[in-house]
Amino acid sequence: MPARTGYVQPAGSPPWVYSYPSAGTPYASSSTSPHHYPSPTYSQSSFPASPGSMSPPPLNHSRSLYACAPLPALNCDLHPVLSAQSRHRATLDVSYDPAYTASTSPVLSPRVLAERATTATTTCLPFFTLAVDHLPWRIEVRSSSSKIDAYISVADVLNAIYHDLRRQVGKDELATFPSHVVSAARRAFDNRCYKLAAVDPAVAKSEARRGIRRIDFLFGNTLFAGLLSTSESPDSWKLTFSS
Repeated sequence: MPARTGYVQPAGSPPWVYSYPSAGTPYASSSTSPHHYPSPTYSQSSFPASPGSMSPPPLNHSRSLYACAPLPALNCDLHPVLSAQSRHRATLDVSYDPAYTASTSPVLSPRVLAERATTATTTCLPFFTLAVDHLPWRIEVRSSSSKIDAYISVADVLNAIYHDLRRQVGKDELATFPSHVVSAARRAFDNRCYKLAAVDPAVAKSEARRGIRRIDFLFGNTLFAGLLSTSESPDSWKLTFSS
């Protein structure tokens, strides 16, 4: 009997035939491939009798694997010098540069200023937001380091507070406040300039020309009283002050 060199499609077979490429000839067409194979035989038994049989079997678990579980809450503890509930909280006037007040504070040593502002569980957060109850502005705190493993330090928090509160308040912003609030801010502004004049008259004149700043809406209560956690998120804190 002569050797069989190819497959001959039997009579009655489906009109479509899939051609599989031989080894070393990717994407070979049926005209060049030496072997031809028929498609799988069509059969009614290949399909389920009814849509109901497509349902997956019940799960043998007390709780479905598809149930959603809430993500665990993040534990966020502040450094003691920043926490309003700590007896080691730093006492400083945010009217002055933290670099100056740190030199007069026994708790704000260079080592403490360089330490993490929060515990390690939250150092992956890219920034913090600080808010004061009666102020419309939020203070954003970011790390001053460009390193990949950078974290937000105690100094980053204090510097962000100082620089943000020194932003000028324009006429459009002033118009959004009630008149009695603006009057109280102007009195705080005048008192601040008066205190500066006793130390450096030139700086006091410069401040007077610049006008009201955000810090003047603290109405003279410029002593840092620490941060408190809020119910908003682990990276949102309430900034408190005292007189």
